[in-house]
Amino acid sequence: MTRLIERTCGDVSIAVAPELGGALAWLRWRGHDIFRPFNPGGEKRANLCGSYPLVPWSNRIAQGEFHFSDRRWQVARNFGNHPHALHGNGWQCEWQEQDREESVTLTLERPASEVWPWPWRATQVFALTPDSLTLTLRYHNLADIPVPAGLGFHPFFADASDSEVQFSAARVWLNDDNSLPYKEIPTPEKWDYRAFRAPVPNSVDNCFTHWCGEAIVRWPRRGIRATLTSDVPNAVFFIPGTERNVVAIEPVSHINNAINLFSPGNGEQAMDVVAPGCSLSLHMTVRMSDEK
Repeated sequence: MTRLIERTCGDVSIAVAPELGGALAWLRWRGHDIFRPFNPGGEKRANLCGSYPLVPWSNRIAQGEFHFSDRRWQVARNFGNHPHALHGNGWQCEWQEQDREESVTLTLERPASEVWPWPWRATQVFALTPDSLTLTLRYHNLADIPVPAGLGFHPFFADASDSEVQFSAARVWLNDDNSLPYKEIPTPEKWDYRAFRAPVPNSVDNCFTHWCGEAIVRWPRRGIRATLTSDVPNAVFFIPGTERNVVAIEPVSHINNAINLFSPGNGEQAMDVVAPGCSLSLHMTVRMSDEK
């Protein structure tokens, strides 16, 4: 049975699954699922939970290949027959619980490996208030040289078919047939969610830039809304098919395949370069309220 760490504060309750990539098994407000809930009787994978961490990079690295520090690197393709390296490997490892306070703190330490050639440590903190959850993800470079790194969160909002979404970003990267970004354009009308609208199934899985840092999902029939905020200018907006009935709005520190498009450390869309002994962090808050 999967071990869950549960916390409640006011109307907010969570469960965290250290064994499943340090994922958030569920987020509930007044008993309503805000994120897709983990199914204890189903497959035991982080990407079937409510949200999971992306570390030490977000999204795809094309064919697992990149150049950094004057040499070529090959990292493992870590998701079955998927052609690219995907979402780092933090979501595929067991995390360790560090305390039993009102918040939940998890840590993970990884050596250099075929998945990522430099050692690192990560910390996640899940902090509750009576109406919100704040997640903090921190990467710490354990190598003795500067290395590239990136972070993200991958939340899945529940009950997409009963929801409306507001999401504003000025630009978006188009993807090629290999699901890799090739051209940045102004956000087209078909992906314009500046005004609330119902999510269109199977319509988008792209990285948006110049994001305002806020997205709102509301469920009019239930009379509730959730406001997501983060401190990064990029977000992946993903609406899969109706069979999954979720909407993913993923704050990320860099765009998809950034390490092959930009020199690390070169701008808001690039991966960061983290010096030895230094860290990189990302925050995401989800605040629940009655629908006005």
